[in-house]
Amino acid sequence: MQNSVRKTLPLAIAFLLVLSGAAFAGDNAAVVLSLDTPAEFTGIEGGGTVDVTLSAAGLVGAKQFDIILEVAPADAFDLTATTFAHNAAKFTISPGVEFPAAGQVKSGAASFGAAVDGDELMGTFTLKTADSYTTDIEATIKVVRYSVGPTSTNRDVFDEAALALSITVNPPAPPIPPVAGTLTLPYATAEVEEILQDEAKSAKLKEDIRTVLAAQLSISIERIVITGLRAGSLIVDYEILGDPDPAAPTGEELVASLDQLVADDPGTIFTAIEEGTDLEEIGEPTLSAGPITDASLDYSAVGEGSSTDGSAGEVTFSVNFTDNTAAAAAGQAVSWAITNNGSETVYVLGEGEVAAGGNLTVEVATGADGSSAISLDAEGGKAAGTTSIAAVASVTAANSAGVEQALSVSFAATWDVPVAAELASFAGAVTPDDGVLLQWTVASQSNNLGWEVFRSTDDVVFEKVGDLVIGDGTSDEFKSYSFTDGELPVADVLYYYLKQVDLDGTTARSSVIEVVLAATAVTQQALPTANALQQNYPNPFNPETTISFDLSTESMVTLTVYSMTGQMVRTLVSDRAMGAGQYKSVWDGRDENGAKVGSGVYFYQLNAGDFTAKKKMTLLQ
Repeated sequence: MQNSVRKTLPLAIAFLLVLSGAAFAGDNAAVVLSLDTPAEFTGIEGGGTVDVTLSAAGLVGAKQFDIILEVAPADAFDLTATTFAHNAAKFTISPGVEFPAAGQVKSGAASFGAAVDGDELMGTFTLKTADSYTTDIEATIKVVRYSVGPTSTNRDVFDEAALALSITVNPPAPPIPPVAGTLTLPYATAEVEEILQDEAKSAKLKEDIRTVLAAQLSISIERIVITGLRAGSLIVDYEILGDPDPAAPTGEELVASLDQLVADDPGTIFTAIEEGTDLEEIGEPTLSAGPITDASLDYSAVGEGSSTDGSAGEVTFSVNFTDNTAAAAAGQAVSWAITNNGSETVYVLGEGEVAAGGNLTVEVATGADGSSAISLDAEGGKAAGTTSIAAVASVTAANSAGVEQALSVSFAATWDVPVAAELASFAGAVTPDDGVLLQWTVASQSNNLGWEVFRSTDDVVFEKVGDLVIGDGTSDEFKSYSFTDGELPVADVLYYYLKQVDLDGTTARSSVIEVVLAATAVTQQALPTANALQQNYPNPFNPETTISFDLSTESMVTLTVYSMTGQMVRTLVSDRAMGAGQYKSVWDGRDENGAKVGSGVYFYQLNAGDFTAKKKMTLLQ
């Protein structure tokens, strides 16, 4: 059963349940879920990202959990681009993201090993804002449900009220407290005047100005906020326009004689002034990201990750700070908070290291050019898993009115094991002259010497056949290769695999494919009587999965991978004539350009003649 946990359980009832030995809310009823990220994010634009990192305290025998987030307004985010990086050190697998309702995204994880006790990181949702989103749109992200327990049916469930966790994106500036409400100023006592300039540049007279003042000025103790300005408005002091004479110079001449300040945007804030004082706009500090904010990298070789040596896994993140005078400022303290969501240690070069699942905060002051930077690296061998980090650079600095402003910028990086040659497909077929033609394609290759072909008649003992098929060294382009086995042994079915050989002598083996030779084997192998698309295996997967399909007759075949939004991600088989039989194709989680795609749910669709089938699969990074 799933137990609903609320904060309103009367103490007396809880006490009676304890005396009777009942566990009303389950073993995890006292768990406290908390945010490890700021409760507010500012300056987020369209296509920006917001990381929501969650941890739980007081876990008891937990092996499964799920979390639902709800955003408002729903169109502020592109939820289909959401990813969830679970705590891989404690939970074995995550099913990816789901969308239980409009404006909601759900994910979680499960442990196939030991149960989780105590305080642990759950994981990080990364939400992407819609392209149309702007910094003046306020949005909220709420945690509306958290379910945790030893099984899928025995859990404690926390609702929105019990959790009370939310994040505000681009909140409005805090209101300025007035002296005694908003004051409507009589014209004669105004400390500052505002004259609206129309297209003809004709200055408005005293009566018109009085109306404008009543609607557009509010006074606080420290500053004046002019909320009704339009671009091109002029701010002038009272002495110039105090008692305009109808016979005064024309508007053009008057404007030319003023010491004027143009307000570019409504809502411009000015410091409080006395009569006759020039107005100055409040200067705000800024923090902006350097050229790299999101990096996908290969691991550095083992032993090269902890030093600055230009190895493959190194990346530098930087920010640029300007003070309230818009000048680059040296000596500003910048706090860098790094969270390691992966399986390998990440090194903050010259500062320290972040263990898998750990956190580290370092302070790096800005230099003379106003920049602050950190360099990261990670190392791993062939068996290393994927590692990703989230980093937030933040500063606190005062504007020219003395008000402290909190600024932050987010970064992300992911490391994977470099693969010498990533197979996109591998298939074999009998040729008209009774040979076997093997064909394979690769998405990319690094230091690839080539492939050796191995053959077996029983799928147990394999022998090398033919010469080395030469590779293309290092390339990010899709490449196709083939090998014809013309000297076949007597058998009904042959089995093949490829051994990829690196320039340094290391090797990697592909999966095994089978090629049917004889009619007797066709009977034994139950040649398909109908077209079919099988569920991919493994699923969920990382970094690659195999898609199997059956053809009952010769057909023109296309096999395509699509995103949840219907966009084509990768074509694995493109309009190829294929005979009756069973086939396999491998997808390595890359798009048509060879770039790794993000975690999430994808569709794959088979078109074979008039036959069409589609299935769903989940990629976990």
